[in-house]
Amino acid sequence: MSMPQSPVQWHQVKAWVFDLDGTLLDSRPDILAAASDTLVDYGHAPLPAGYQLPNLFGTAGELVRDVFVERGYPAPTDLVRLRAEFEAHYAAQNPSQARLYDGVPQWLDWARQHGVALGICTNKLERLARDGMQQLDIAEGFGAITGSDTYGVGKPSPEPLLRTLAQLGVAPQETLFFGDTHADAACAQAAGVRFAWHSVGYGDARVQALPQVLRYAGYGELLYQVATQQPALSL
Repeated sequence: MSMPQSPVQWHQVKAWVFDLDGTLLDSRPDILAAASDTLVDYGHAPLPAGYQLPNLFGTAGELVRDVFVERGYPAPTDLVRLRAEFEAHYAAQNPSQARLYDGVPQWLDWARQHGVALGICTNKLERLARDGMQQLDIAEGFGAITGSDTYGVGKPSPEPLLRTLAQLGVAPQETLFFGDTHADAACAQAAGVRFAWHSVGYGDARVQALPQVLRYAGYGELLYQVATQQPALSL
């Protein structure tokens, strides 16, 4: 059962921090292609069309390791090498097939116009996060962009989120964290930050067992809520 927190009073929120993949952008095609190329590096067949990744919430090494396991291949023990190979393939994709979810540019523009601090806390490498944001033209105005390598730890640990907030100069209670998976929700809970669940991202039923102040399927509905100064919908 979901456990909603108090509805959001938007005028009291000083900072919005976002997960990236599955929250602001749909990068599933790029992730699939990089995972498939990594399997080939290890002498295995590429992933079949329509393959569903078993893990879209962990770090890159964990994500690809779980693909090996799901396909019935011996799991590589050197996750550092595995991660490096996957991320090299991910970075080499040109053009990228990643796309922003509908309404993201308008949602970020509203924040910039109203003085809301913006941050990113993702489990991908910081460099790849910054590159992807530049390519999609959304990097402007973000006061902090952190990846799983920035502080050497990824979500669901609260540390990367808390350090992102420290960079922004805001307190946990002044912040709303937008994410799509249980790793994001657990990170927010441990950090004492309210969580907004992007329900059409990469998460599963495990998210619903964790606290969330609102659930949204698109950024248009959030724009309506904040523009009319109505409390956000809670579960």
